[in-house]
Amino acid sequence: MASWARQRQFSYLFGILAFFAIVGLIIFLIYKPRPTCFDGKQNQDEKGVDCGGVCAKACASQARELKVYWVRPLKVADGWYDLSALVENLNQNLGARRVDYTFSLYDTNNIIITKRVGATYINPGEKFAIFESRIDTGERQVGKAFIEFLTPTWERAKTVPKTIYLEKINFTNTPKPQLHYTVTNGGLKVASNLQISTLLSDINGNSFAASATKIDKLEPNGKQDVYFTWPVPLVADPTYIDTYWRLNTFTLVN
Repeated sequence: MASWARQRQFSYLFGILAFFAIVGLIIFLIYKPRPTCFDGKQNQDEKGVDCGGVCAKACASQARELKVYWVRPLKVADGWYDLSALVENLNQNLGARRVDYTFSLYDTNNIIITKRVGATYINPGEKFAIFESRIDTGERQVGKAFIEFLTPTWERAKTVPKTIYLEKINFTNTPKPQLHYTVTNGGLKVASNLQISTLLSDINGNSFAASATKIDKLEPNGKQDVYFTWPVPLVADPTYIDTYWRLNTFTLVN
């Protein structure tokens, strides 16, 4: 009789435990956190932790490195240089909201003179110029320059629509060099923080001068004159003038 009562008690206890286990499982399934691209886990169709697949962030293995065509120290006056680099993002559907870079400037004895750090954004499939001005080198003769990028956080991004048009008006070298452009916004939206860089090159395509400017706001169908200037006459008139414009795809309004 006692054995039967004990079995009955165990049955009741097992039933109660099973009931709460089922209720707990239901509550867990209802309220458990859904997988996201920010939970530190590879728990969707991600290619890595919080990257690839449905996540906007790309895994490092999915992105190609930035291609640096050249880096040049550009003498403006004794002890005063500008620095410029021509770079291309070979990823056609990936960009970065920010990438940090460091220019390193060396003398003719391969000894470091100075460094200049900066940051920029990267649009998908874009070739662009990076420009840094007013580098003080003192009395040392510059030999070469390098640029190094920190690894950016790549993510899916849209290419920037080709809505900006540049028309070169004229270039004069004396008494002070001046390059005049007219910039037109052919799009239907305001162009904000429009960056424009220019490279002046000789017959062999070697750049010997550069400059950059920014237009804070250019209305749709609006036009604006921009002028690039240098403090002293350049060594020669340029054979080629290449000018690049940039808008940040991550701040464009869809």
